[in-house]
Amino acid sequence: MSQLKEGAVVQGEVISTKPFGAFIKLESGETGLVHISQISTKYVEKVEDELQVGAVVKAKVLSIDPSGKISLSIKALSEDRPPREKRNPQDRRGGRKGPADFEDMMKKWLKSSEERLNALAAKQKKNR
Repeated sequence: MSQLKEGAVVQGEVISTKPFGAFIKLESGETGLVHISQISTKYVEKVEDELQVGAVVKAKVLSIDPSGKISLSIKALSEDRPPREKRNPQDRRGGRKGPADFEDMMKKWLKSSEERLNALAAKQKKNR
């Protein structure tokens, strides 16, 4: 079983890249995976655009499943990460947009859309 713990910061070498992420050989000899979504805070189209075989990287251990698979994140150590919203203890959703917010957004969009359609119809009627 691995001596690593979730949350630990580790260093390792990129040993291969795949369309879904990069495999990292850790100093402990174990291999972990950095999923493409955990490589950078910005959009990564191709793993090879960010990581090359042989590169040495630092990553945070996200999880270790019972079979020993190690999930890593380079993004979690990035200093340019946007700050997380402070959660209001009274807000059970933790600052996330919920169904009520979505409905409000849709109502605003519908109103705006109807106003634009009416303005367009009036302009077309005027030009006839």
